[in-house]
Amino acid sequence: MKAYFETSSGKGVLSTADGEGRVDAAIYAKPHVMDDGTLAFIMRDRLTHKNLTENPYAAYLFVEDGPGYRG
Repeated sequence: MKAYFETSSGKGVLSTADGEGRVDAAIYAKPHVMDDGTLAFIMRDRLTHKNLTENPYAAYLFVEDGPGYRG
């Protein structure tokens, strides 16, 4: 994953939920891939960070730049 995120461009969405299950989604840059394979995001102390302190589960969607979907 480290090589992929270092060489790919695109947009990411990080979705979290608070302790009561209220969902939030925010635009995020590519994650930093640590040597042990852990993904790390730089974030301000705002809603996404607050949600992660209450509920550690999250989903990250990365849409790679390209010509579009081909079905």
